[in-house]
Formats: sequence, C-alpha cells, structure tokens
Amino acid sequence: MLIRDDNGTFIGELLSKEFQKKVSKKKHLFKVFDAWGIDAKFFREVLLPNNILIRVLELDDKVLYEIRAEKFSKYSKHFHFKNDKVDNLAQIFCPITRFKQTNYGKK
Repeated sequence: MLIRDDNGTFIGELLSKEFQKKVSKKKHLFKVFDAWGIDAKFFREVLLPNNILIRVLELDDKVLYEIRAEKFSKYSKHFHFKNDKVDNLAQIFCPITRFKQTNYGKK
C-alpha cells in the first residue's frame, strides 16, 4: 500500500508488517541530527502501535537501514518545518547510528 502524508506527498510503502521508503542521503538526511525522518502522524497512528519494521533504502550509497518502530521512537526527536509558503508537517527523526545498516549494492 502506497502511503502519502496529509499534504499528498508520497512517503513510502506499507507491506504487511514492514514500512519501506527510498531516499537520497544528499536530499533527505536531516544533517543537523544525522537522522532519517518519518511523518509523525503516520508514525504515531500506524507504525508505533504495531511495532512495524522500518526499512530505509538509501539510494546514493546503497545502504539499507532497518529499525523497529519502538526503538525508532525511543531515540527520536520531533520537528515541524514550515514557513509562509510550505508546511512540511511534523516529522519524527531517529539518528542513523541507531539503525542496523547493510550495504545492498555497489556505489
């Protein structure tokens, strides 16, 4: 099932007990916190109550990041980025050091 946030932006795919998103480290990594983010509402309502496995496929360096929702929540911080023109909605971020990391291809 394809998942979109309340703004209609595609955020990933829910596959049974797994949530998967594909990202570019250059574009999507929250560098200040060195963390991956997920829409906070979707995380609270779907991922956390079911302790879903979160899989982030990073496309630049070909690294798969995996973490369960409960662990993601334990080490996460909430941020809400918006200005007069754009509201990116609340997001929850977890440092990449908390994820299991596996190379899945050559650079």
